[in-house]
Amino acid sequence: MSNTSDQAAASGYWVDLICGHIQKLYPEGELLVCSGITPSGPYHLGHSREVLVPDAILRGLREHGRVIRHVHFVDDFDALRKRYPYLPESYESEAGKPLYLVPAPDGKSKSYADQYFNEYLNATKKLGIEMEVVRIHQEYQKGAFAELISLSLQKRDQIAEILHRVGGRAVEDGWQPIQVLDETSNSLRTAKFVGFNSQTGLVNYLGTDGKEHQANIAKGQVKLDWRVHWPAWWKIWGNQLEGFGREHATKGGSYDTGKAIMEEVFGSPAPYPVPYETINLKGETKKMSSSIGNLVSITDTLQIIPPEILRYFTFKSRPERQLFFDPGIGLYNLVDEYAKTESETLAGEEPEFKRSWQIASLQGDEHVVSTVPFSHLVTVYQTAQGEDEEILELLNRTGHQEAVKTQKDSILRECEYIRRWLKKFAPETVKFEIQQKLPKLELRSEQEKFLNKLAEELSGGSFEPEAIHTAIYETSVACDLKPGDAFKLIYQLFIAKDSGPKAGYFLASLDKQFVLDRLARKA
Repeated sequence: MSNTSDQAAASGYWVDLICGHIQKLYPEGELLVCSGITPSGPYHLGHSREVLVPDAILRGLREHGRVIRHVHFVDDFDALRKRYPYLPESYESEAGKPLYLVPAPDGKSKSYADQYFNEYLNATKKLGIEMEVVRIHQEYQKGAFAELISLSLQKRDQIAEILHRVGGRAVEDGWQPIQVLDETSNSLRTAKFVGFNSQTGLVNYLGTDGKEHQANIAKGQVKLDWRVHWPAWWKIWGNQLEGFGREHATKGGSYDTGKAIMEEVFGSPAPYPVPYETINLKGETKKMSSSIGNLVSITDTLQIIPPEILRYFTFKSRPERQLFFDPGIGLYNLVDEYAKTESETLAGEEPEFKRSWQIASLQGDEHVVSTVPFSHLVTVYQTAQGEDEEILELLNRTGHQEAVKTQKDSILRECEYIRRWLKKFAPETVKFEIQQKLPKLELRSEQEKFLNKLAEELSGGSFEPEAIHTAIYETSVACDLKPGDAFKLIYQLFIAKDSGPKAGYFLASLDKQFVLDRLARKA
């Protein structure tokens, strides 16, 4: 067993295992990993896996000293399938046209494809993805696909047999492995194939005007069908790895037929497949979709968590495992788990998800988030009303002096993410505002007794979080008030809600005299 295989077996981490396979398959030379998406609409969080999975493998192989590039294909020669619900009625007539020819909905971008892909590209840059971008329609226009278009048309019957044998799909008698860009409609759906001259590279077809026209295979006027187009780009670019969604990995799916076409028609091996599952919103059984509206965009996600945490969230699970993202209260566990893994790794320990953190890391040994529990920082941020100096003071007051001393920049950076999270995704249950005026409450005698006695206890006792929590509990019992009702009363008194953050830490973060005055109903 090689050293590489030894390391992969010892780690058991999916990136290391795949890298071990690649090292065996391709022990020498430069490597190429590819990804690609059709810019058919707004890119959602699930689309991030298309580029993150190849990026993880790229980084894993670079750890072994391999030279490797990541090329991302923008399938902008694909047709707009239909008018989606978010598009105006005028887009009914755009269905069938290549996406690079469809006008941009924002009225500013160069095309429909440009508008949505540019948003995606900006997000991938924030995610630290290093990739070369290839616009597919430009490659067709440069003639990069011409040779394989000609070969596919000449071997039409062999390809049809493969699609039937491997994919279980019998093509119609008049089927051809191409789509022609009809000059009479700018559509890929209207041309009727008449014939092909392999000497001239011209396809004859009938346009919507009923007349015969010609399309040149070397000038971006002819496109291969998806199941032939995909292996064609494998052949042209010669990539060794390809990441793709699970829908292409089913038995007889487009990877299986593409592999057979690659080997039997184009005479080359197919790339090593790395299929990946969807990322759903928590509680959703359907994958994210613009037409359904059950999505969160990559851009929005990167507004509420640093890119390293989104990378970590994706990398900690094998690609074939479906992920569920919770932009609400689930962020508490995700951020705290990342912070714990980061802190332990930087301290030289061996946490469970150390390799995931290493592959996700973009800043070396710098803390991306602080070691202050996310839930506490959310409480402190709201208590301090977002004021930096007040936030640091409250953290010092609640036992996080070391974090303030060594992670000040990380804390303040994290607060920016919290500000945006509170504004857009945080559940109402975690939001609060300190009541500057004493709320009007009708107090029963046992409640008045409890508040007075608690003020007395805290006035002369410890004002540490745990001590405050214990004092609330013990005082409520002594005053014949249920502890649950006592904590509820505290929240009503300070934030005008029936529940809130952990009471001990919350009160400890406030000015002691303010707390005593409020308990005494003086302020």
